[in-house]
Amino acid sequence: MRSISVRHFARMYNGLELLTHTNTTLQLGDLFDKRGMFNNVIDYAGYNIAYQIDLLPDEATALKDRLNQVPGYAGSFADLLIKDQFSSRGEAIIPSAQLNLTGKIELSKVKYFQIGKIVTKLLRDDLRYEVELLVEKYAQDHPQDYRKKLKSLFMVEQLFYGGEIKIGIEEGVTVNLESVFAETIGDLELGTDSEKNQTFTLKGSEYPFAVDLRRIAEFIG
Repeated sequence: MRSISVRHFARMYNGLELLTHTNTTLQLGDLFDKRGMFNNVIDYAGYNIAYQIDLLPDEATALKDRLNQVPGYAGSFADLLIKDQFSSRGEAIIPSAQLNLTGKIELSKVKYFQIGKIVTKLLRDDLRYEVELLVEKYAQDHPQDYRKKLKSLFMVEQLFYGGEIKIGIEEGVTVNLESVFAETIGDLELGTDSEKNQTFTLKGSEYPFAVDLRRIAEFIG
């Protein structure tokens, strides 16, 4: 089975953001801010674009619902292989599986995380065009508010989900399933890989693991 690294996967999608925190309510149109010297930290802005473009309450709710109902689809995605993306601070965490191995298993014994059966939701076609026109109208009608509150923010235009998350742990390591996987989401399957590592595969998570963000100023071009 072909796997690619996080870095390669991000390059394929023009620098998507791997999420360090995630939840099932994250959706297309949600707004983020970027901070840090190299804009490498993203913060959820606390609202969806539908509620920031001067729509009536019922209209905003209807648009947010439509953004949330965009179906996911599986493309020709290679499985995503993660070896050290979540261990820079001595931690081993996969937010999209609600999995934290820190303090439960020696980090050197965790060989990899592999995200497979990737599904994506994408803002496109008629709905994308509609949102673009609404943001443009807001920018024209409320130029000062647009510049201060919206222009520099980033909007989720694509979400990535992993239908399977596999964890490879060195052969012979004792894994307390109840302790390690108590907080995880989805069904758990046990096995071994071709190198005789123990494998623990989680299936059925609804938590996205990555987003593709577009700056609002670039979204309306």
